[in-house]
Amino acid sequence: MARKKGSAKAAGMTQISISLPQDLVKQIDEMAKLDNRNRSNFIANTLQNMAKESLGVADAKKKIKMV
Repeated sequence: MARKKGSAKAAGMTQISISLPQDLVKQIDEMAKLDNRNRSNFIANTLQNMAKESLGVADAKKKIKMV
């Protein structure tokens, strides 16, 4: 089946599928709207920020152990 026009993935991107509770999806949609983003972009950016923060915390813990 052919893709719909405009639905091609950007280079370097992987599409995934997850199941979420409906209430959570509603909350995500509301937050995305407030941030002027679509759902996918909001989730991707939120996860990216969490990953960066988590790596920063892990790096800080390593530095503390080295002292």
